[in-house]
Amino acid sequence: MSLKIVTDSSTSVPAEQLARLGIIEVQASVNFGEESFLHSELSLADFYVRLAAAERPPTTSQPVPAAFLKAYEQAAAEGADEVIVVCVSGRLSGTLGSAVIAAEDAPLKVYPWDSEHVSLAGGWQAIAAGELAQAGWPTDAVLARLADIRQRTFLAFVPASLKHLVASGRVPKVRGAVGDLLSIKPIISAGNGLLEPTGQARGQRRALEALLDRAVDAVGDRPIRMAVAHANAAEQAGELAVAARRVLNVAEEFIYDVGPVLAALAGPGVLGLGAYALLEDEPHGLVGGRA
Repeated sequence: MSLKIVTDSSTSVPAEQLARLGIIEVQASVNFGEESFLHSELSLADFYVRLAAAERPPTTSQPVPAAFLKAYEQAAAEGADEVIVVCVSGRLSGTLGSAVIAAEDAPLKVYPWDSEHVSLAGGWQAIAAGELAQAGWPTDAVLARLADIRQRTFLAFVPASLKHLVASGRVPKVRGAVGDLLSIKPIISAGNGLLEPTGQARGQRRALEALLDRAVDAVGDRPIRMAVAHANAAEQAGELAVAARRVLNVAEEFIYDVGPVLAALAGPGVLGLGAYALLEDEPHGLVGGRA
C-alpha cells in the first residue's frame, strides 16, 4: 500500500517540507470585506498593508470539501492507495469536517486526523507523518505515532494585542480592552484541541519568559523540534529563538511568519513557540530555516 499525506494551510508546513515529503496542501482563505484570497494569493507584505488599513478585522474561511476532494484525487493520481489528512484542530475550525465530508467521495481510503493544534504544532504532525510514510511505515503505525506526538506537543503564544483574538472568538475568556489598557499579555496555550489563557504577565518580555518556562516544563532537556511563529515580527521571533536555545535542547528549528489566515486571527506581532520531544526512532530532516 502507498500512503500519501494531505494537510491544510493552517498547519503552516513550510513549502520546502511540502516539496521534500510530497505533502499536498489544501488552503484556507482570508476575507477583506467582499474580497477573498487563498492563503497563498496574498504576499505577506500586501496582507499586512491591507490589515493595517482595514476598518474591521478580516475574517477567515475554512477549505471547502471540494478542495479536499481535489487533493485526494491528486494523491490517487500520484499512485497513493491511502491518505492521512492532518488538519488544524477540529474544535477551533470546521476544516476537519470538510476533510471528512470529502472523504465520502474519495477514490482512495482516507484517514482524517485531528492534530488538536494550530500552525506548526499541528504541522509537525504532518511532517512526521510524511517522513514515516517515506520510511515505509504502515498506516496504522503512522497513526499510532501521530497520537503519541500529539500528546507530547507543546504550543503557547503571546499576542501583541488582544483585538484580533477577541474579534475571532477563538479565545472567548480573554478580556481584550482591559488587557491592552494595562499592557497585560496573556499566555495562550493549546490543550484538548482548544486555545485557553493559562497565564498572564505585565509586558511582552515577562510573558515570553513565562512561555519559555512552560516549554521547559513540557519538554525538559530532551532533543526537540521547535517552531517559532510570528506575525510580521521577524526580529522579535529571532530573539525568542535565541532565548529558547539557551534553555531548550533544540535539535531542529524553524522560524516563520504564520501568514495571512492565522495572522488575521491572532493579530500582527503575535509570537509563539511549538515543540515536541523526539524519540530515537523518529526520522527527521529539517535542520533549521526561516520564512
